[in-house]
Amino acid sequence: MPYIHMQKEIPVRGEYDVVVCGGGPSGLVAAISAARAGKRTALIERLGFLGGTATGGYVVPISGFYFEGQRVVGGIAWELVQRLERLGAALVELPRGHVSVNVEYYKLIAQEMLLESGVVLYTNAYLCDCVLHENRITYITFQSKNGTEALSGRCFIDATGDGDLCHMAGVPMLTPHGQLQPVSLCFVLTGVDTDTALLRDCIHHDGKNGKGSCNGEIRDYLLGLARQDDSLRFGGPWFNVLLKGSSLAVNITRAQVDATDRAALTEAEWQLRRDMFRIVELLRRKYPEFQNAEIVASGINAGVRETRHIQGLHTMTLQDVTNGTAFSCPVAHLAHPMDIHAAKGAGQTLTRLQGNCYVPYEAMVASGFPNLIAAGRCISADREPYASLRVQATVMSIGEAAGVAAALACDTNAPVFDLPAGLLRSEIDKRSFVL
Repeated sequence: MPYIHMQKEIPVRGEYDVVVCGGGPSGLVAAISAARAGKRTALIERLGFLGGTATGGYVVPISGFYFEGQRVVGGIAWELVQRLERLGAALVELPRGHVSVNVEYYKLIAQEMLLESGVVLYTNAYLCDCVLHENRITYITFQSKNGTEALSGRCFIDATGDGDLCHMAGVPMLTPHGQLQPVSLCFVLTGVDTDTALLRDCIHHDGKNGKGSCNGEIRDYLLGLARQDDSLRFGGPWFNVLLKGSSLAVNITRAQVDATDRAALTEAEWQLRRDMFRIVELLRRKYPEFQNAEIVASGINAGVRETRHIQGLHTMTLQDVTNGTAFSCPVAHLAHPMDIHAAKGAGQTLTRLQGNCYVPYEAMVASGFPNLIAAGRCISADREPYASLRVQATVMSIGEAAGVAAALACDTNAPVFDLPAGLLRSEIDKRSFVL
């Protein structure tokens, strides 16, 4: 293909201690965490609001706060839930502990917590590159309506989900084992009768009354249709109450794609949108509960389950989960089953955790990159442990640890992969967000 060469001067809009890239669940918590540690912190986010796939993609409920009936995630993540609860905008669905939320309030409270902490927000800003000196990031550049701008920082946190900043910086990535988990376009239905036996219990993810979160009856109906027509693609289905009224968040569409490939993702999202309308029409034909259903909103983008994973100092393995490996500095307690969605077809493998297991700090940093920390789903993990840690509450905990580590790196001038022994663990223990 032909190439063009461009050279231009880029204005530096701010100088910070910590720069967080990505304002999803992990990134927003990471920024609050660093700012509360006294560091001048900036957060850049490509959308005009915070919360990532939770708020922009209707990926609810928030999973991973409870394990075996006990809450295992605290800190900033739980503070967010409590503030939403006080507004009637969150419901902790015990005993499983999944949290149903009003996503509009989630956007508001995330924004307010960031601003209260002193974080400087750069929204509607798309990360596009970085400048390195001896593998140390000195600047990141981003694109907006103002053109190309830059921020300088002493420490950077990649909370983009896809590991975009790590990729730009040249961090080695793990080679995928098998196909990546599929993407889904979630959407909101209104006008659904949720008071019948078909939906009444499964729209709450509490496990009561013997109902699982996946609607088995509707799944069997769609499987029967898919056997006759292999163009019908779906997963689940999972329905979730949006707290008030007759609106439901729906997770049912599915497509296999590498979401870091722009052209491939574009094509997949076109098909997902067609599938969304097709499946709703099939539900209307079969079930009275859906006869008056209308699609009123869908995700800004498809929700992405899996893309890049950095090659960290330690890569989490299935053995770490099954053995409950005792790490020197745990940053998050796994709580969600290992949930692997088949790349093609409607299959899903759900494996319960047998005991306490944790995410290590060493999975968040790569050798040779002294001021770059990964947070969220791009950390170093094999297929099985990743299938548990990728949920929102767990990545929020990882984000809080990233903020603490970035602040310590600024205080000590130590590389993020070689922080003083015991110091990070001590600071994490003080925060009490890993329970």
